[in-house]
Amino acid sequence: MKKISILLIIIGIAVIFYCLYFFHPLLNAVDSDNMTVNPSGVRSPEWPLFIGILTTFVGICFYFIGVGEEKKKAKR
Repeated sequence: MKKISILLIIIGIAVIFYCLYFFHPLLNAVDSDNMTVNPSGVRSPEWPLFIGILTTFVGICFYFIGVGEEKKKAKR
């Protein structure tokens, strides 16, 4: 479980950096949505950034669950 959680953390951080580098916020005061402009110029919602943050959080949770399970096994 720890190996998968570390993989999830790495994937999540990679998605976050990818989104921060390639997706730029749309500067329009009229829009109330959180929209970004991808590299090809198409407007898109900020879902990729949200997915990266969520994946990193899930990986961190799994990591701490795995560490807790190892401590329980060591006490037995």
